[in-house]
Amino acid sequence: MWRLLCASGPRSRVDHTVLRPTLGCRSRASSRAARQARRVTGRPRLAQHRRMPKPGTGRVEALALARAAQGADLVIGVVGAVGSGTSTIARVLRRLLRRAGADATAIRASDVLARAAPLDWAAAMAEPPLRRFGALQAVGSRLRHENDNAFVAAGMIAGIHAARAAGGPPIAVCDAIRHPAEVQLLRSVYGEAFWLVGVVCDEATRHARLMRKYGLAPDDADAARAVQDFMGRDENSGVEHGQKVAEAFRYADFHCDSSASLPQADAPDAVLDAWPVTADLERFLALVRTEKPMLRPTEAEQAMYHAYAARLGSACLSRQVGAVLLGQDGQLLATGCNEVPRAGGGLYGEGMDDPAEVERGRCHAYGGFCRNTDERNKLVDHVLDLLAEEGVALGDETARTALARRLRRSRLGHLVEFSRSVHAEMDALVSAARRGVSTVGARLFVTTFPCHNCARHIVAAGIDEVQFIEPYLKSKALALHDDSITLPQAGWVPPSLARRLGRPGPQRVCFRPYVGAAPRLFRRAFLKDGEVKDGMSGRLLPAPEQAFENRRPLSEGYRALEAEIAARFAGTG
Repeated sequence: MWRLLCASGPRSRVDHTVLRPTLGCRSRASSRAARQARRVTGRPRLAQHRRMPKPGTGRVEALALARAAQGADLVIGVVGAVGSGTSTIARVLRRLLRRAGADATAIRASDVLARAAPLDWAAAMAEPPLRRFGALQAVGSRLRHENDNAFVAAGMIAGIHAARAAGGPPIAVCDAIRHPAEVQLLRSVYGEAFWLVGVVCDEATRHARLMRKYGLAPDDADAARAVQDFMGRDENSGVEHGQKVAEAFRYADFHCDSSASLPQADAPDAVLDAWPVTADLERFLALVRTEKPMLRPTEAEQAMYHAYAARLGSACLSRQVGAVLLGQDGQLLATGCNEVPRAGGGLYGEGMDDPAEVERGRCHAYGGFCRNTDERNKLVDHVLDLLAEEGVALGDETARTALARRLRRSRLGHLVEFSRSVHAEMDALVSAARRGVSTVGARLFVTTFPCHNCARHIVAAGIDEVQFIEPYLKSKALALHDDSITLPQAGWVPPSLARRLGRPGPQRVCFRPYVGAAPRLFRRAFLKDGEVKDGMSGRLLPAPEQAFENRRPLSEGYRALEAEIAARFAGTG
């Protein structure tokens, strides 16, 4: 009986489109003959595990039934700063899916806003370019304020529901995500059927694209400033219900760099295939759809996963950051996270047997508050006191509180030097130094863009290249050290190599956006949790016959919730 219950165990693979009746069990003699044939031909076992029993046959095969019920639904979101080309990425994703024989519904955030507030949207679109930026953002902010910060995602879900009800494809591509609450809602509804692509692009390229898009003259200083302000509000508006793209970006499952422009999304195949981003998007789709089960992490992906693991060791009250140093041969040199240092070397939490000692110096136990935030607040109060002493009218207590809030959101609120924690990059560098390991020519992988304090130490340590995932808007690293730091550019040569070759001229450390699978994607993408070879012959199974688990949820589990959200969204009009 136990054999019957487990007949469709981890080694089986069920046809997810058709539930076929079983042919019954083989006799012992026929099984022996089949095994002998497999030794000769290498043909894998197939039919007995791909077929489902008819009701009443006495065979349970519950696991196979659950697998067969897993949905083919797939929802892909795209997130990126304005001007990064999220719409192009979304269109190319749909094109690549069609090339692979799978269609996808296009869901656009702009369509959601236009349907929810048609008059306001039309009025905003009629504004001149320099005023249109803020007007369009204001429409979204108002709708979030009147509903909740996930309002646009609710509209996307309503669009997906309507498309499926009309017989549309099970795959949808959402362009574009602009708030972390939108990611939270889509993940809450679709679970592991939702995937998020993060699009990065250097700031100068984004600025130039927006100037061209709105027909603004390159030498128009007022227009250039307006576009720059627009870009800043897009990344983090500073308003509770405004756009927060930088925060949403950290939840991406895969990252691509669109700094290289594609002439148009419907460019000929030869042009599309030559675009560097295409290979990255094809890799993403292969991971998502498990088309290539033996696809393994790249060196950069493996390094960033180590950085992510180091990040989890941080108990910082503000954010967790992880870093890893890789030598020129790809060997791991040191890891680091942002945590409070302890006497004797290292950080709290490292190599301590006494649980009480592990937590003693960490901020949550040592006072229970963030010293950096506390010092910034004291600085703001000090500024207000100085203004009052000079006779500057600050108004009543309500006005003073409002001014204090604005000061905290100003560059005063960007100060980071009062933190008790060693930053992750510095922890990695100091850890290497304690062990006498040279960092010259090494590469640094860090989960967040380095602050300007860490950046100068990275340069001084002889690091060739830095790869990062999350942006850090407070950092002035590029502005303060553009003589020794650069973003990716053609012809860049690692400083250590340039010195060995005796190349004249200034050299720069390259700060490069990370491209590839995000650490959060690793288990879903790279865990080999099924058979890839025939158990008898040892031969590699063809991809369609490899019994990898499909972790997508049961579509029935979220269809009811999807319908309810769609109904509520329809009631907002």
